[in-house]
Amino acid sequence: MLKYNTLKYFFWAIFIGMVLYAFLVQSIALYYFIGITALWLGYIVYGAFRMRAEIFMPSICSLPQTSKNNLLLTFDDGPHPVHTPQILDILKHAQAKAIFFCIGKNIALYPDLVKRIVAEGHIVANHSYNHSNLIGIYPTAKVIAEIEQTEQAITACVGSSLKLYRPPFGVTNPNIARAVKALGMKAIGWNVRSFDTVSTSKIEVLNRITPGLKNGDILLFHDTTQLTTDILVDFLLFARDKGFTCDVNPIREIE
Repeated sequence: MLKYNTLKYFFWAIFIGMVLYAFLVQSIALYYFIGITALWLGYIVYGAFRMRAEIFMPSICSLPQTSKNNLLLTFDDGPHPVHTPQILDILKHAQAKAIFFCIGKNIALYPDLVKRIVAEGHIVANHSYNHSNLIGIYPTAKVIAEIEQTEQAITACVGSSLKLYRPPFGVTNPNIARAVKALGMKAIGWNVRSFDTVSTSKIEVLNRITPGLKNGDILLFHDTTQLTTDILVDFLLFARDKGFTCDVNPIREIE
């Protein structure tokens, strides 16, 4: 997939050329211009909502495959005072580890939960401070402030951070890319999405995430819904029966 910085200059050259041609010759060049503009906008929207395309910035959306047959479990939007402890209990019983991408303001509200996450061998990572619906239109400085404030909350609570960042909703754009690069963060996406915040059926979610599961997959869950808690035991049993482990060490080892 061609990247944004590679294509934007080409697009602007075509854009200016078509405008001049349409103005001087008054031909069908205007229609070509409209078509190219539509394609460009579609490309931007696709890149914004598809982290795996890596149009705006590099991101880790699956792990290198190893002989260990490992899955990476990730939980977004917590910590939650009810569901996060339940999920931690389930993970502990299954001897599974996960990354919790926490919202900064929730870290401030529930520091003891954050400390428990780390004490039990999991990773606490950055999911912005406010998880705003408007993150996609924030200027770079505001994205930096959101990430920095959350990093400060993490280090104040547990002493250190691995500088892992997942943008809210998985949205990326040039401003977010510049912020991530400026702060030396690693962007972490996913390649298996549970849709546990919009589904209402445990079976529906399990049927979505279990077929085709493979070594190195990164799974997206949320520790903010009862549905996730309900499916987690069955999912971990399935993963164990298929010979998978759920560990976070591979992400620690990525440079």
